[in-house]
Amino acid sequence: MNTSSHGIEELDHLMTYVADLDAAAADYERLGFRLTPISHISAMGIANRLVPMRPRTPGAANFIELMGVADASRLPAPMREVLAGEPGIKSMVMMTRDAHAAHRLLADAGYPFAPPSHVRREWAIPGEGSVWPEFDVLLPVPAPLKFNVCQYHNVELYLREDWLEHPNTAQTLLAAIGVGDDVRPAIAYFERLFGVAAVCGADGGHALSPGRTDLVLYEPAAFEARFGCAAPAAGDGVAYAGMRIAVSDRLRLAGLLAANEVPFTEASGIVVGPRSACGNVIEFVEQSP
Repeated sequence: MNTSSHGIEELDHLMTYVADLDAAAADYERLGFRLTPISHISAMGIANRLVPMRPRTPGAANFIELMGVADASRLPAPMREVLAGEPGIKSMVMMTRDAHAAHRLLADAGYPFAPPSHVRREWAIPGEGSVWPEFDVLLPVPAPLKFNVCQYHNVELYLREDWLEHPNTAQTLLAAIGVGDDVRPAIAYFERLFGVAAVCGADGGHALSPGRTDLVLYEPAAFEARFGCAAPAAGDGVAYAGMRIAVSDRLRLAGLLAANEVPFTEASGIVVGPRSACGNVIEFVEQSP
């Protein structure tokens, strides 16, 4: 376990809140993603569908999570604020190999996490029956950008080869993207959390990671120059803006988006705006598999 990162080993996936899970799934299918069947976490009153991709760190998963509220009366208190408001990324979910040890490290360092909750949920796969993913999760706490921490007990359930092949040639989630008028306090917070120094790229993005999948923070001018669209309002802090995803075939992606009448722009990558991606800007960049 990497104690310098408080037991956090990777930025595992991005939780996107959606008001209508069926409509959100249809939007992501138009973007060329293959989604998992719906799954209910009944004890927490939530339901989700996933866009699984290829993990960059052994023991981790790598996906976009579309999450909606199925029973508001069952929502844990930390999730009521997360699963509300406008659609979009509401939390980064970090991977740890030992949630209880990570909780001790985080609590000792002053991060006010409650002890991990154990979750077992049913995943009904049409034509095959049910599987039961299990994980321990630390629910989100106040932070410049909300995050929580997860330990998988059967991560292989997320890595079915047929779920990892996408019509748009998506390969892996490369980065979560945030924006704010002054990103320095958020950079300092996550440098301390991850135990690494941020690196400022040529595009003005400040990148840092506990593993191989980055958090990249931009100020508005740099964000707009890179992505060609207006930066979301972040108030006095920072806000999630979207994600960066590697694809193996940029031309195939562009053709699919055009055929599905999804607006996009081309700059350093192919960029799809928040109206097409449930509040998220998605930048697709071509990389070899």
